[in-house]
Amino acid sequence: MPSNKKLFIPAILSVLLFLNGCGVWTDFTTYFNTYYNARTLFDRTEADILKLKKDPFEFREDIRPIQQPAATIQVPRQGQTATQPVSSTQLKQDLTKVIEKCSKILQFYKESSYVDDALFMTGKAFYYQQEYASAQRKFLELAAIPESEYKLENKLWLAKTYLQLRSFEEGLDIIEEVKNESISENEEDLLIVAAITKISFLIFREEYKSAIDECNWIIGKIKNDETQALVSYQLGKTYLKIGEEENALNSFASVLKYSPTFEIEFESRLEYAKLLKQLGRIDESEVEFLDLRDRGKFKNQMDRILIEVGKVYYQKEQNDKAIEVFKEVDSTYKNNPTSGIAGFMLGEIYEKYYRDYDSSLKYYNKSASSFADREMKLEAGKRAKNLDRYFSLKNTLTDLDKQILYITRPEKFVQDSIDYDIAFKEYLTENQKRSDQSAQPIQQVPQQNIEVENPQQQVQRQIPRTQTQDTGEINLVTLIARGKVQKPVRPRISVDSVNTLISENFYDLGSHFFSELEVPDSAYHYFSAFLELFSDKPKKVQTIFALGTYYETIDKNDSADSLYKIIYDEFPNSTLHKEAGKKLGLIKEEEKKVITGTSDPVEGEYVQAEGLYYDKKYRDAIRAFRDIYLKHPTSSFSPKSIYYIGLIHEELGEYDSSAFYYGILSSKEYASTPLGKAVIAKYTEYKNEKDRIAQEEQIKLEAEKQKVIIEQNKVIPDSNAVKLPNGVPPVLKKEEVIDDVIKPDSLRKRISDKPPVDADTKEKTDTTKRKIPD
Repeated sequence: MPSNKKLFIPAILSVLLFLNGCGVWTDFTTYFNTYYNARTLFDRTEADILKLKKDPFEFREDIRPIQQPAATIQVPRQGQTATQPVSSTQLKQDLTKVIEKCSKILQFYKESSYVDDALFMTGKAFYYQQEYASAQRKFLELAAIPESEYKLENKLWLAKTYLQLRSFEEGLDIIEEVKNESISENEEDLLIVAAITKISFLIFREEYKSAIDECNWIIGKIKNDETQALVSYQLGKTYLKIGEEENALNSFASVLKYSPTFEIEFESRLEYAKLLKQLGRIDESEVEFLDLRDRGKFKNQMDRILIEVGKVYYQKEQNDKAIEVFKEVDSTYKNNPTSGIAGFMLGEIYEKYYRDYDSSLKYYNKSASSFADREMKLEAGKRAKNLDRYFSLKNTLTDLDKQILYITRPEKFVQDSIDYDIAFKEYLTENQKRSDQSAQPIQQVPQQNIEVENPQQQVQRQIPRTQTQDTGEINLVTLIARGKVQKPVRPRISVDSVNTLISENFYDLGSHFFSELEVPDSAYHYFSAFLELFSDKPKKVQTIFALGTYYETIDKNDSADSLYKIIYDEFPNSTLHKEAGKKLGLIKEEEKKVITGTSDPVEGEYVQAEGLYYDKKYRDAIRAFRDIYLKHPTSSFSPKSIYYIGLIHEELGEYDSSAFYYGILSSKEYASTPLGKAVIAKYTEYKNEKDRIAQEEQIKLEAEKQKVIIEQNKVIPDSNAVKLPNGVPPVLKKEEVIDDVIKPDSLRKRISDKPPVDADTKEKTDTTKRKIPD
């Protein structure tokens, strides 16, 4: 509330209480409480919304809360914990309550001094709800009040609303007006908000050079050191968008010349050090990161600093140091996104440098289920899937080798079967003993997937596969309990059939190493082994071609050509014969026919209409799109044309016309199309708003009619009223006039206390039947 209104309130309360008595006091307190409650609720809700906006240069407004780390503590609302953010549903409900309370002020207290406050709060509440058309109407109503103290600030919010409604030129023009007026009136705060709004819009439109110019302009125009630091930081980020790393580096460094907040100081220094690493100045980058690490003031950001330190070690191929740092982050900051980043980096190091696929798979899986960003989790899941595929192929190869052994040495199958039965009975006995001791029923576990949860085996399960093999042979009972050993099965196929399966497995492993795991040497091992051991098997030609591709990747083109020539000369019926010929240059590449256009003859007209739109010839574009819609209603370009007509009208601020065409797209004919689905929500919102306005107008009209009826009737003054001298007409209290819509409590009580009267008495006393004497 403005300060002058705060000083005025006590005085006016005293005067009203003295002059008008209890009735007016009750009416006024009702009115003032409505405003006070609306203002209190709005200020609290707006503060919550601003807390959710992490980036002041984000153009799109969104009140969906971001889940904050567990360490973050906010002052909770009633019924909320300290770490629980306000839900978007709660915020929208509170904004709706603000709108309702302000509507009462605007409807029943039109002459009060709080009308401009109510209009401004209503407009901002609609804006935060992303109901920009409604917000625009309220800001325009307020703009019509010439002496409003919100005049300049309201103009700024009107400009923001125009931008959100895609009226870009009008919005930018108003922002320039606000900037110029703010400079002339020394309103630096409004100047800053106007400039940041424009920068945000330019970044959203990817007009980065214009955004950079605006950043440099506002930095030189204001004296607020904190804002200068903030804009300098954003300037550095914008330079990165257009690949100007050196300018970005200088911008991040310039932040420290001002008085940045703690957060901006850290972010700019972090970006500065990261950019040094990106520019190849790795040693300087390491010095900067270690300095950040050793400064106690940034301990709350230690996980992010350590991640960058680990990446520096990784880039310098100091993998042992990198693993140590990443493991510290992974174990210490499990609930932070950086834990997922650390897991991903550990998985990559173990995979690429140590070929420890067990450890790599473990860390990739951890990263895929962490709080890291979506892209990293998807990549971690993809790599984990590749490693699972590798282990599946290896296990299949092991099983096939065992089948060869059982076919060639049947006694080995018998011995393994006996050993398995003995071990399995031992496992059941041990399991029975533990079940009896715990007084729990025996849990029957299928033989192929049996697992025991005693402490010793829990420790063993945590040991990676490769390490388990190095520590010595694990007894069969433990392997059965862990589900690692299956009951031996007698082979039912021949040795040659098994060898065919093994050869296919070799080819699949080689392809997997070459394409997915990107380990060409291992791919070469399996491809060569295939040709050496299984040269008579079906996938021979594919293996030769794959081996030729391997040689190409290591620049041994002569070796590759020799393999391609084998395919071309000896396997003319193979599907790879033609590809081998292309590799050798013996078959020319077929020219691809580029087919432009579609079978729809309307496409040319549609492209021309689009050109008119992009040239900002809006009226001509509307006519062109309308011709397509009317002349070719069954064309696939018809709904697109209708959409463009609605969009142009919307950008021109012609909302009724826009709604008309959006309504066509929302009809049954087009509702199932993608464009119909895209506009139905917008059209429904507009239609509901129009219905609400019409309903309000109807209510106002009925109220005016009622008022006219009441003013035509005369009312006898209260018998308890003060007697007036002869010749002085009685004065009626406003609240004592009976209204069908509003009846103050005092009047209701007085009416209910009167005894019932008969018809004759009523006719004598009814104010509608008697005329008050002059």
